[in-house]
Amino acid sequence: MANYNFRKVLNFLGFIATMLIGIAMILAMIVNGTTGGTIAGLNLRNASVSTVIVFIANLFAYFITIIAGFCYAKSKRSVWYMVAQIVATVVIVILLVLCNVIN
Repeated sequence: MANYNFRKVLNFLGFIATMLIGIAMILAMIVNGTTGGTIAGLNLRNASVSTVIVFIANLFAYFITIIAGFCYAKSKRSVWYMVAQIVATVVIVILLVLCNVIN
């Protein structure tokens, strides 16, 4: 029987969440366009304080999710898990920066 503990489950959920965030950001960019709307919900030119706080909270959530996903990918000892994690992480970072700089 497989040994499931809380840490392994959280790392797995972090891996899945990172993949889903990356896919959702790509789909949002395709649907909205890079200049048509913001992906992360922040437009730096006319942002209120609450919007900036929500954006910072989202950044922390992305960071924690990415770290947990890397722990899961590293534990699998397969290059493909790590490649998928790195691609999703790069997509998240590029789209966050790209969409907030262009808008």
